[in-house]
Amino acid sequence: MSQIDDRKKEEAAAWFVRQSDAATADWAGFMAWLEQDPANNHAYEAVALADRDYGELVVDAALPQPSNDNPGDRRRIGRFVGWATAAAAAIAAISYPLLTAAPETYAVETPTGQRDSVRLDDGTRIDLNGGSRITLRKGDNRFASLDRGEATFTVTHDERHPFSVRVGDDVVQDVGTVFNIIHEKGMMETAVSSGAVIFNPDGEAVRVNAGQVLRLSADGRSVTVGTIAPAEVGAWRGGRLIYKDAPLGRVAADLSRSLHKPVRISPDIATRPFSGVIMLGGDEAALLPRIGAMLDVTIAHEADGWRLSSRSGDSR
Repeated sequence: MSQIDDRKKEEAAAWFVRQSDAATADWAGFMAWLEQDPANNHAYEAVALADRDYGELVVDAALPQPSNDNPGDRRRIGRFVGWATAAAAAIAAISYPLLTAAPETYAVETPTGQRDSVRLDDGTRIDLNGGSRITLRKGDNRFASLDRGEATFTVTHDERHPFSVRVGDDVVQDVGTVFNIIHEKGMMETAVSSGAVIFNPDGEAVRVNAGQVLRLSADGRSVTVGTIAPAEVGAWRGGRLIYKDAPLGRVAADLSRSLHKPVRISPDIATRPFSGVIMLGGDEAALLPRIGAMLDVTIAHEADGWRLSSRSGDSR
């Protein structure tokens, strides 16, 4: 067997421990790491075999992170896994079952302008806005990944087995909750209408209660928590978009999910604030002029969508 360098060994050991725990598992990242280099698969197999053949030795130490982790999102896992090489057979391991395959997953995806609802076996309901995608695990009612778009989660609470939503590198965990998540183009927002959620329970552990909204900065480094009327959370399900001093860029993104064609916005007005309620429904050709008047913008039809621009050419 060819030699595997130390960096590959450390990466493989880190992935092995991470994937054994549902709270830290990242299947999309793991598969991407395997596909980067054929040597990654060999290193991972060697770690798994070492775990089986050499037993367990628990060592309290910091686990090296996989190389494709976001540098700004380092988390302590708490135990380090070593492994046996040709020169020295020593392994450090947590008590976990030998991992042989990823759990079977399936995706639910909605095109723009169309919505869908998924009900899990335990009664949890996930309402998907247009232009959204979630990944679920077969046989697992306590996990979802919001890959993009917007979804409202009405969760059947189980204190012993909390429901978790993975959003990129982050996790939102339910505490008996109805909550809405937006994940799109580097932004993430979680708003709670009842109960509470915990943002990154193994990291920052920020609690977001009913009537609060958490926003993650585009670079993933800062988290802010503000207030929101509970009735506004997931209001898109009733055909309403409710705003208080929201930038027009946010409004355009919301309209893109709700309508059948993308809505773009001129950069000079993207940060202009807007407060009001937009009622959706009906013929889009008639709806868009009404929205334009409400936003005080010009809405032009493009080949594949719509564009919002300033009426007067200034950014006011």
